[in-house]
Amino acid sequence: MRTTRLMTKLRLLWSKVPAQKQLLVLGLACIAATVTITAWVWLNRAQASINDSVKQFGLGFAQALARGGAETLSNNGNLESLRYYIAAQRGRIKGIAYIIYEDMAGNILLDTNPEKGLQHVYPIYKLYKDNPENYTVPNTYNSPRGYDPITNIVVPMRKNNRDLGLCWVGLNNDVFTILGTQQETYNFLVTIFCLVGILGALGVWANYTLINAPLRTLSQGASQIAAGHFGHQIKVQRAGKEIDQLVNAFNYMSSRLQLYDKHNVDSLMAERNKFISERNKLELVLMSIADGVVVCDRDNKVQIVNLAATQIFDKDAKDLVGKPLVVCTEGPDQPQICLVVQAFTDTAIAPGSLEPVVQQIQLGEQTVRVHIAPIILNKELLGSVMIMQDNTKQAELEKMKNEFMSNVSHELRTPITSIKSYVDTLCHHGEKLDPDIHREFLQIIDTEADRLMHLVNDVLELSRIEEADREFEMIPLDIQRACETAIRSLNLMARDRGIELELVSRGRLPMANINQEPIERAIINLLTIGIKYTPEGGKISIIVESDGDHLAVHVKDTGIGIPEDALTHIFDRFFRVEKKVHTIKGTGLGLTIVKKIIERHGGYMDVQSAPGEGSTFSFFLPAVWPLDANRNGDNNQEGSTVAVIADQGHSSNGDGSKSGNGNGHGNGNGNGKNGSISTDIKESAGQSMDGESIGSVT
Repeated sequence: MRTTRLMTKLRLLWSKVPAQKQLLVLGLACIAATVTITAWVWLNRAQASINDSVKQFGLGFAQALARGGAETLSNNGNLESLRYYIAAQRGRIKGIAYIIYEDMAGNILLDTNPEKGLQHVYPIYKLYKDNPENYTVPNTYNSPRGYDPITNIVVPMRKNNRDLGLCWVGLNNDVFTILGTQQETYNFLVTIFCLVGILGALGVWANYTLINAPLRTLSQGASQIAAGHFGHQIKVQRAGKEIDQLVNAFNYMSSRLQLYDKHNVDSLMAERNKFISERNKLELVLMSIADGVVVCDRDNKVQIVNLAATQIFDKDAKDLVGKPLVVCTEGPDQPQICLVVQAFTDTAIAPGSLEPVVQQIQLGEQTVRVHIAPIILNKELLGSVMIMQDNTKQAELEKMKNEFMSNVSHELRTPITSIKSYVDTLCHHGEKLDPDIHREFLQIIDTEADRLMHLVNDVLELSRIEEADREFEMIPLDIQRACETAIRSLNLMARDRGIELELVSRGRLPMANINQEPIERAIINLLTIGIKYTPEGGKISIIVESDGDHLAVHVKDTGIGIPEDALTHIFDRFFRVEKKVHTIKGTGLGLTIVKKIIERHGGYMDVQSAPGEGSTFSFFLPAVWPLDANRNGDNNQEGSTVAVIADQGHSSNGDGSKSGNGNGHGNGNGNGKNGSISTDIKESAGQSMDGESIGSVT
């Protein structure tokens, strides 16, 4: 703790010393250190030479003792006779620390040293017994730090090429030094360092005293200028010609800076504020653009990105700004845009010849038009700008247009091809044909011509309905009249196919603001679809009811039904569930026309169907009630079935009567719970209706 406080105080004092003084102190220290190190190097070189001589002496001395020990051990079997000789040698040679004899296993055979004399001696001779493989013989070993500085020498006792043991000799290093002990050498070097430092400090002090004060004053003045205090003046120091010139130049610079600050700071701030304002305006404009905009620098790192671009990338602005554009466009949904960016950024050509890149790509469910262009100023590339336009709606419209043209062309080609082939046959081989075949060909031509006419009429009708500036003239009418007219029109087609048509009204019904002609067309289309897809013996019901706010018309059949995956596309133009096989003729526009008509009346469509369970097409129109009517009062009444007669225009209800031509499938049930009745519907003279001009196939 005390050492830490002392170091803190020293660092504080050192930080207060001027830089010039610090340099002088460091210079003096370096000079003193250089002299001291030089003396230390020469001492070490001399000491190293002495140490080598001592090692050679020690090895010779140890080998002599080993030979005497081997001879004595061979003759007497022990070494006790050498004890007095070793004691005499230690008394004569002061540098001997110990002499010990061991056998090859490390067991001591002779130790003439007193126990207290070996307390600070590294016991290497004992450690040899534990790990003899770690030591080589003969060799020398130095004692580690913490023990007396002793050179340990070990040699073998050998006679007749047989190792009898080891002889360890320790020599005290302090006895064989130039200056005595290591501490004495350290004190000598410290004395040299201090003397050189003191002499250098005395030499520097005089010069430092003369020039330090003016330089300190200049340093303080420069600090004032750096702090923004322009105009700061310092007094002439009279410390010499050079110092006075420096002071005068400093004062002149300070006054010029003050004048410059006075005249230009305001204008610089105004320019800066103007630049910031213009940049903010530019960013606001970019942020409000509906198209995605990304601005990059010359390193292709994003600098500006607007909201539309973040939505296209599906990333936050903070995750894009400052990062390379290629990294920003990496992602599982953006491989195409990443390739476009890489193709632009990896172009190794001159900036002046760098051309914009325009490409339309697909990002998930979005169709995006990417336009990347370089930003060049004075033939220098400053960066690039990327504009991304969401063309999803345009692409969908173009796709719908192409599909529409393709489907119309296909549907037109089929009847035209058929007509062409049969007409060609009649023209070239008509006289050879049987009259019945001739008549059959003419009927086929007539049928295909009707089909062609129906298709053209459907396309024209769809185009007429979709005209934005055309509005239907609508008045409150009873929609049951349109339902009766539709049943009357399609009764012959239904009877030929053995299908029963009925109209069911439930409860008290409101009127609806409609144009009767297009509503009849919609109902006829729905009935035609039901007739085409309902097998013989089936039944199609038109159910009219109200929930109070809407008038609902349901066309329910017992036909083949519609798969669930086709329900979402059932109202698309030219969509047909059995389009792959075309087993039933049609244009694929019927339901599209119905949906457009109902939407133009402010209503909406619905469909419920399942394969094998029939289909129910429903449309809902805003209800129009009389002012005194109760919207919910009669909705719980029992329903009634109305039979519509095509040529007479009347209906029968609930009395079990029957009218027909004898070959239909009319029947009465006057005793039914709901008072149901169905009748055959006569076809008026001269009427011919096959449904193809009205219906469509889905």
